[in-house]
Amino acid sequence: MSSTDSRRTYVLVHGSWAGGWIWSRLIPLLKAAGHEAHAPTLSGLAERGDDPRGAEIGLSAHIDDLLGYLERADLERVTLVGHSYGGMVITGVAGRAPERVSALVYLDAFVPEPGQSCFDLVPWLPEVFAELSADGAGGVALPLDPAALGVDDPGDAGWLRACSTPMPVRTHSEPLPGPARPESVPAMFVRCLRFEAFAGTADAFRSLGRPVAELDCHHYAQVSRPAELADLLLTARTETIA
Repeated sequence: MSSTDSRRTYVLVHGSWAGGWIWSRLIPLLKAAGHEAHAPTLSGLAERGDDPRGAEIGLSAHIDDLLGYLERADLERVTLVGHSYGGMVITGVAGRAPERVSALVYLDAFVPEPGQSCFDLVPWLPEVFAELSADGAGGVALPLDPAALGVDDPGDAGWLRACSTPMPVRTHSEPLPGPARPESVPAMFVRCLRFEAFAGTADAFRSLGRPVAELDCHHYAQVSRPAELADLLLTARTETIA
């Protein structure tokens, strides 16, 4: 959608170990084009890391988080952009409150069906989280080194390491609750070509005739390619996101 079209509201949902801070390079670009942008932080992470529920925080809690944010801010007809784990969260919200969602954008993200968890969708992920266990009991996982996700710029990698916080493992082990995302909610997938974990997800989107865009970057497109990502979001028309 170009800046001459009607104003769009973007709600940007971060992935594992992150927070709203990770969108700080993208938000000014969306706002400069005349649109509204929100980047809430999910409970238990970043500035909300002192949540007393700790390791008990799971996917359902984060879906409640995002839905509550939309309700408190009285946001409707929003474009939800979910990065990585954030794809789980936006899917859950679309299932529960499709009337608030104009479109879904999966940025190198999980695209689950009800009953599926992150661990179900990426079978090697439980072992990674076990290796990252901060408490020895598998309740909280320390941040994964950004280099393992393809980040090769020393400045970007240092920023990600400094800002990332431990992640409750239950967010990844808890299956997505129903209801399913309605087919009437448009969706598109953005694949980051220098990270292979979501290549199959992108292929599945294509096989269903849904739009897939590609960015030549590592897993964190909002960090390394904010201008290209903004342009992609601003030029994607909701009626073409089927």
